[in-house]
Parts: sequence; C-alpha cells; structure tokens
Amino acid sequence: YMALTPDQIDDFVNLTLKLFKRRQWTDFSLEHQFYTSAKMLQEKKVVERGGEQISFRIKTRNTGNARNSGMFAQDVTKVEDVTVSAQVPWAMQTTNFSYDIYEDLFQSDKETIIKELQIREHDAMMDMAELNEENLWTAPTGASDSRPMGIPFWIQKDNSSSEGAFNGGNPSGFTGGCAGVDSSVYPRWKNWAFGYSAVSRDDLVRKVKRAITFTDFQPPVPHPELGYGLGNDFEIYTTYRVQEPLERLAENRNDNLGSDVAQYMNRVTIGGVPLKWVPYLESNDVSDPLYGVNWNVLRPFVKQNCDMRRNPPKEAARQHSVREVHIDHWMNYICYNRRKTFVGSLTS
Repeated sequence: YMALTPDQIDDFVNLTLKLFKRRQWTDFSLEHQFYTSAKMLQEKKVVERGGEQISFRIKTRNTGNARNSGMFAQDVTKVEDVTVSAQVPWAMQTTNFSYDIYEDLFQSDKETIIKELQIREHDAMMDMAELNEENLWTAPTGASDSRPMGIPFWIQKDNSSSEGAFNGGNPSGFTGGCAGVDSSVYPRWKNWAFGYSAVSRDDLVRKVKRAITFTDFQPPVPHPELGYGLGNDFEIYTTYRVQEPLERLAENRNDNLGSDVAQYMNRVTIGGVPLKWVPYLESNDVSDPLYGVNWNVLRPFVKQNCDMRRNPPKEAARQHSVREVHIDHWMNYICYNRRKTFVGSLTS
C-alpha cells in the first residue's frame, strides 16, 4: 500500500469517512439502555428557517362581541388585540474529534485509517447523544443557561392538587414566564399537573385518566391551529419503577395470559395511550414522573442547514499539524399549547 501524504489526509477524511461501513466494533461506553431523544429528533423534528429565535402567536381570550339580541336591537362592536407573542431562542450544541496528520496511523493502509477515525467520530456523536438526552429531560435554570427548553421546562410539575388541575405554571428562573408568556397573567398557559402516592388503579391510573380527559380540548369552530395533526397524539414517559407495577396490574386483570407470564411487558396503555419508560428519568428523577407529551403540540425544532452539520477538517490553533472536525446542531423544543399536556409526580 501507499501511505497518504499530509496534503491528502484532510480530503480523505472529509470525503471518505462517512462512506466506509465495513469495520464494526462493540460499544459499551453509554450509560442508558436507550436514548429517547435520538429517536425523537429523527421522527418528530420540524425543520425551521434561521433567525435569532422562533416566534408564534397565542390567542388568550375572545373579544366578547357575541350577545343575545332581538328585533331592531342596536349593534355593539369592538376590536381588540387578543393575542400575545411567544419567543423561543435557538440553542446550539457542538461536538468534535481531532487527529494529527503525523500520527503513525496515517502511515498505514486506508482501511486502518478509516477504522480509527470512524471510532473517533462515533465517540463524538455518542457524546452528543448523551448530551441531547440530558437536554430533553431537564430544563434551563434561567435565560443565561444555554440548554434547550426540554420537556420539564414546558410541562411543569405541581402537587398542590391531588386530583389534578391546570397548575403547571412558569418555569423557575424565567421572570417573563414560559417562552415570554406569563402564566400568572394568562392562567390558560398552564399544563395539567397532579400528585400521586401509589401505582394503583384507584390512585395513579384514575388520575392519568382524568389528565387525559381534561387536556382533550376540541374547539367548536375549526381554525388554522398551530400543531401537527388533529386531536391528540399522546405518549406517556415515565420510569421503570412505574411501568413494571402497571404491567403486573394488567396481568392480574387478565386470566388468559397463556404461556407468556409477562404478556404486557412494554405494552401497557392507559386509555389507549402507550406508556414508555425512560432510562434517564429512572436514574435522575426520584419523583417518578409521568410526562403526558402530546406530539401534536410539542416538537423538537431544528434550524435549516444546521442539523448535525459536519464541518470540514480545520487546522487547530497553535497546532499546525492537528486537525479538528466539528459537528454543530442548532435546535430547541417548542410547545404550542401547554394545556394539552400533563405531568404526574410522586408525593411520598
């Protein structure tokens, strides 16, 4: 074989690496069994044009022009601005890998070079996957926190009503409210929240049913509504500490399990809504939440042409023989209608 010259290495890395698939390896570097964000960012993402932020309008009330009238009644009309603007800034993530063009690696054959560099790129992408999973299930602490606005930002916990109510208000650290809309001024900009003490039919199951029912808003007058589909598209995300007892509850109610003694494993639903456990929540949230995510109104947004954008190798500062490859990602999560979502959390 013929070794690559330094002038050839950068082009080789930039043009060839993504196409080489022959080499395989085992990876046990990751903490969690699976990563919800990875699938979500592929299947649910919305590509949005650039700009400093994403804005959308929220109608907060009706003008009040409708009234009962009779023959020859005088007309009463008025025009008011009944909307407010919500703003969500873009959040940026980045990862990278590097190499030195004088490494012994580059004096070997092309397949050996590709194998090593593919491992380095894979390492960088796994770092990004771990970061995005944490971002999805956490919330920024304030305007100076550069994290995306994950699900706990939009769907706020509250245990003040044991039966559940629209009490999920402003996220902590944001004086202007959620996405710039203050739920203390506009109380309908709140999500449903409840507390529970037992994973049982009379406690948790009953309260989830109530949450699904009370977040099912069906406007009597159709309009061009922000969202992605009609009705609701719920999934409930929780911990295995919640899912497994619910699986046993379903099994105990079924006398026809046959030879499969765990027939409801990963198949539990509540009111037809699928339940999915999240390893990150299992490890990091002792309140065992149940996030009712309505995918018709809550989605990940990615900036056009900035979705895992892989930049060509560039020379490192003050290291002329070192090359860096940076992968950038611009995104954020947006919920168009918080009162179509819910969360339950353990109270004891």
